[in-house]
Amino acid sequence: MTFVQIVSILGMIPLFSMRTFLPAFLAALFLRYPEYFPGMGDIVAPAQDAYITKDWVLFTLGGLSLLEIVGDKSTEIRNFIKDAETYLKPLIFFIINLNLLDESSVKVLEEVQWAAIDPLWILLLFGSLSVYWLSGLRRDFITFLEDLDEDDNFYLSRISSWLEDSLVLFGFLLLIWLGLVMVAIYVAAIALFIFVKKRTERKLEKQKHPCPNCGEMNLPFAVKCYNCKTPQPKVHKIGIFGQRKEDLVSNLEKHRLHLASHRKCPDCGNKLNSIKLFQECESCGSTLFDSPTPGEYIKYQDKRFYKLTGLSFLLGFIPIIGFVVSAVLANVYLFSPYRRYIPKGKSFFTKLWIKFLTFLFFIFGIALGFIAAPVYIILRYFLWKRRFVGRTSESARS
Repeated sequence: MTFVQIVSILGMIPLFSMRTFLPAFLAALFLRYPEYFPGMGDIVAPAQDAYITKDWVLFTLGGLSLLEIVGDKSTEIRNFIKDAETYLKPLIFFIINLNLLDESSVKVLEEVQWAAIDPLWILLLFGSLSVYWLSGLRRDFITFLEDLDEDDNFYLSRISSWLEDSLVLFGFLLLIWLGLVMVAIYVAAIALFIFVKKRTERKLEKQKHPCPNCGEMNLPFAVKCYNCKTPQPKVHKIGIFGQRKEDLVSNLEKHRLHLASHRKCPDCGNKLNSIKLFQECESCGSTLFDSPTPGEYIKYQDKRFYKLTGLSFLLGFIPIIGFVVSAVLANVYLFSPYRRYIPKGKSFFTKLWIKFLTFLFFIFGIALGFIAAPVYIILRYFLWKRRFVGRTSESARS
């Protein structure tokens, strides 16, 4: 096994942890047409009858890469396949790297044995396990982004997706130019990510408060202890990303409604994983929308709607920026609190229509934002509100 092959396999590990098919397509494309890659004009392409360089393999990997890039920009699709990708990526990594070895290397490897174990299989097994581990880290990161911005109102998920595409593309180019440097850079980046992740987890744990009755640690914005149901003496406000704010809550009923708008338990503040309206919290056992009721929740959202619609009229006098700010605020405070309780399949087609609507109103809002922004908010708000009311009727009948 040559040093170049070792570096190439190690260098492929971080690329496959971010994307399943794009690194495979780039590798196949490079082996078939190396002259089209910058600085690689002197490399002789392998025979076209090699498995990985066949036309149908290239077209298949290219199509799958395109679907992967487009699908990853959808929050619903990304969150849906994040668990399956953890197992699929090591498998594709193993298959592709097995086909990257030329026949002369395989002959050498057949003669070199370490304790009767082929070193190729050792390296490929190590690489596959590393891809699996890094894919798990990526899955945790996607879950973290989902907790912060479930509906991607601030485009955190979309920005990270485009960043991953760029890292895979430029990482592959860096791999064929300066393989060892690329491996070192990605190792440092992974180490930094793990450090930040552990630090964030410790910070969240430090923010928890002990219950004065039973001593169990509760979230800083919990109204009651998840264990003994004792009301907590200090309840912090919750921010738009679900983080703790330094200010203490003065109106508990309003705070409980605010927690429900984040799809968190109005009592203990823990995240609710289901979209059901009358679900039981897995942490404290309380039932969602027993108190506050769906009617009170809708009234709470209506008050927000009146305030934000008036604000959007004033912001609309600022060209472009006013409409964009109004749309983002409406997404966070008006639409997402309803959307979080609507099945993704049903909301997906609604979102497609809304994207088209948003584009039209954005064009209209360049000159007449003070009209476009309020009308846009009114149409979208009542669309999501109607779906939420329909969900309450379905739950009542069942």
